[in-house]
This record gives sequence, structure tokens and C-alpha cells, in this order.
Amino acid sequence: MGLMQKLRAYATTFRNRQRDRPFDLIRLLRRRPALLLGVNAFEMAQLAAGRVDARLKALAQVKTSALVGCPF
Repeated sequence: MGLMQKLRAYATTFRNRQRDRPFDLIRLLRRRPALLLGVNAFEMAQLAAGRVDARLKALAQVKTSALVGCPF
């Protein structure tokens, strides 16, 4: 999967999620632009990284979410 396809899928998911409930993280990060840039750079690097299989990345995200008590 190319980088543009990943970004398009990420944007679509993010847009659909906005309809379900307000996304407070973006509102909070707007107050701290340096932190917003850092988080954004980290997320983009995660999307662009091609060393790890996509299924393994998804498994790691689910496991991390379960460890921190995230419901999704």
C-alpha cells in the first residue's frame, strides 16, 4: 500500500470518526502548536514506515490500546 493510499484511508477514517463524537484531542492540541507538530510528525512517520508488516502494526496498536484501557 502506497503512502498516498495510507493517508487517504487515514483521512477517511478520521472524517467518519468526527461524525460519531467530537474529537477533543485536536481541540486540546491546537492550544499547543509545538506539541501538535510533534504528534503529527510521529503519526506521519508511523504511517510511512514500511519496515514492519501492516498486520503486525495493527496488532501492536490493538495491544497498546488494551494495555492503556482504550475502548477502541
